[in-house]
Amino acid sequence: MNPRVLRLLYEVLTRIGLNPALASADLPDTRLVELVEGERSLEPGRALDLGCGAGRNTLYLARHGWDAVGIDMMARAIDKACSKAVGAAAPARFVRGDVTKLVDLDVGDHYRLVIDSGCYYGLSERQREAYASGVTSVAAPDALLLMAGFTKIPGTAAGIGAKDLRRRFAGWELYADDLVPVEEIMRHTRVPFPMKAGLRSGRLEIRRFELSRITRP
Repeated sequence: MNPRVLRLLYEVLTRIGLNPALASADLPDTRLVELVEGERSLEPGRALDLGCGAGRNTLYLARHGWDAVGIDMMARAIDKACSKAVGAAAPARFVRGDVTKLVDLDVGDHYRLVIDSGCYYGLSERQREAYASGVTSVAAPDALLLMAGFTKIPGTAAGIGAKDLRRRFAGWELYADDLVPVEEIMRHTRVPFPMKAGLRSGRLEIRRFELSRITRP
């Protein structure tokens, strides 16, 4: 199963109401909350949420003073995110578009925080190259990149790993690589049963990576 087939699978899950990105709770990612509200919290600035789904992380950032933009390919996801933004009076912006073509989306630049919860891992080799180049082009010199995704999915070419990220994100330093606890995943997402069983058995795992842009003297 290649990334294109994986995307089709997600479209089917969307139609039947089981896409994790749309069926998720409105809770933001645990690590994101630590970065925004923790002891060493980040100063609010521009934030970009790639593969934002229904906007749970984008809206959280907007409510905490960030100039937040969410991008997703799925029209249904963007529509849902926009509706939530109106209801929550959160000044977030949502854009329907391809995360591998950021320069074409007119979303600006100088983003201090870029987050990706489950988007990059499903991209093809060529798409990953374009994604990494695009992220670097819109990121601020002191930017942080917070990314989470499946390390592998049996029977597919999808997956994410430290070696891949180090190779593609030249000019960035990978400083954190952690397993996301199953309980945390369940709090944020309505996971289909087969995927849930895979996570509990260890056949599937989601890891979280943190990268910082290297400032050249």
